[in-house]
Amino acid sequence: MKAATRYLVLLSMLVVGCGDSSEGEGDGGGGGGGGGSDSALKCDSVSWCSTWDADGAEVTDAPPLTGGKLSDGLYRRERGSSYPFAILIKGKSILLIEADMRNDLGTWKVENDRLVMTMTSRCSNTENETSNDTWDWTHAFAVKNGVLYTKDLTWDRPVVAWRKVESLCEESASFKCMVSNCACEFTTNGPLLGRKSCF
Repeated sequence: MKAATRYLVLLSMLVVGCGDSSEGEGDGGGGGGGGGSDSALKCDSVSWCSTWDADGAEVTDAPPLTGGKLSDGLYRRERGSSYPFAILIKGKSILLIEADMRNDLGTWKVENDRLVMTMTSRCSNTENETSNDTWDWTHAFAVKNGVLYTKDLTWDRPVVAWRKVESLCEESASFKCMVSNCACEFTTNGPLLGRKSCF
């Protein structure tokens, strides 16, 4: 497990300075922070490839989705959708992480008790970081006992529960391998371009 330990050390370096990221909350006057060279994250800060699944059953224990405080860290989708997906937050930067080595980079803010993510670029194992037409992804949300609950307001989707984790390949009761070709690879601060798929 030497490699896993190395990944955890790298991740802890990546999210150093964790704390409540409350600037940008409230009346929305603060904006979402800087992108580009000011970004606290790079598009390839994390690479993830996995055949594991989350629990797709309906989330019935979510608190009222009236906002809250988000802290830096790695949040993995655990319930409400079976597709493996994660979010990394550092300062006002946010990285959307798909389990097929494809990421979207941008910034986030809380505006009118809604989580608004503004995505500006994309990268994958087949292309370097590229600028996208900027797009927003808005959620009603709440945080309870370390779990982030979100309801997508951009597309009509059910409530999702995200658990804060140290490694995207950390198995749990609601996120594990449910297929015969079990594979999960998670690395930090290495190039995505040219990495082979784990499928």
